[in-house]
Amino acid sequence: KWAGEHGPAVGEDAMTSEHEELPASLRKPAHHPRASELVWVHSCCSRAQLERALSDESITAIEADIIMSAEGPIMAHPPACSSDLSFEHFLECCIIDGCRHLKLDFKTIKAVEPCLLLLASRADELRANGQAVWLNADVIPGPNSRRRGAAVPAHHFIPLCQRLCPFALLSLGWRVAPFGPEEAYTAEDAYEMERVCIEHSIAGCDVVFCAAVRLSELAVPALITLLRRVPDSQLLLWTGYGEMPIREASLAALKSALAAAGLSERVGFDISVCSTVLQNVQAHAVDFTFFCSRWGRWVCCASRPRSPPRTGERQPLVDDSRSPAQPIGKKPYAAPQASCWQNV
Repeated sequence: KWAGEHGPAVGEDAMTSEHEELPASLRKPAHHPRASELVWVHSCCSRAQLERALSDESITAIEADIIMSAEGPIMAHPPACSSDLSFEHFLECCIIDGCRHLKLDFKTIKAVEPCLLLLASRADELRANGQAVWLNADVIPGPNSRRRGAAVPAHHFIPLCQRLCPFALLSLGWRVAPFGPEEAYTAEDAYEMERVCIEHSIAGCDVVFCAAVRLSELAVPALITLLRRVPDSQLLLWTGYGEMPIREASLAALKSALAAAGLSERVGFDISVCSTVLQNVQAHAVDFTFFCSRWGRWVCCASRPRSPPRTGERQPLVDDSRSPAQPIGKKPYAAPQASCWQNV
């Protein structure tokens, strides 16, 4: 178990009484797979993609994106607004198959509650199959998206997950954009994610943090500190939908830094890696914008499109109402400055 310096302890002792009151089907399993050890298929948002995934014996986990349509929750990623695969049919097929773990990536807050209600109604079957479920959303604003807030705010998303589907695991990320003056996550970003975990009493073994790999290359110390301050948590580094693959050298440098910190087993990669000379040349050009100065990067991005940039774990995000800085009725969280936090 772990405890934040200025927050409640989170661990077995702090959660035992609540856990014992839950029906067996809604309790978290004693053991669940580590996301970094699974073989994933991503953006499984059509009937054809789902059929291919379920027929491939090498696939052990399925990730799919969810938006809200007039007919209800559907499997699609923005800018798509329609799909031939509803969430209900997706879940039914996966439960009948019974062999794959699931990761549900919510792109809009409106889709969360109806999906969780349906998911909770099938909890017995999921448990009997041994299928783990991760509930994913970008719950706090991050680099180049700070003024836009989060499309799926933490203070809405996490309580819904904990109340309706306490058996599921959480996958939490920062809302980011590929264009803007910021080239990396900051200590404040990592500190805010720890604060979210403390505020909502999330045990480290029940959460995976998701971060953009290019925005992480200059933020390794902050992410390492986050993993150390939230014991047993995991980190997933991703490349976005349509993003240029990263170079082998960049991946090797990241793995080396994480290995030196003794955290290799807690970090997974959902990335595209350069496989041709042309991709390496293009990746060098992209990386240059991330490693130059903030003002230089702003100049490089001055001609960026006005439409919402694509982001998310291999997927773009959906714009939604801006997350308020502090939930109404919540007592502000008192904690030391992030500069002090980073040195822990």
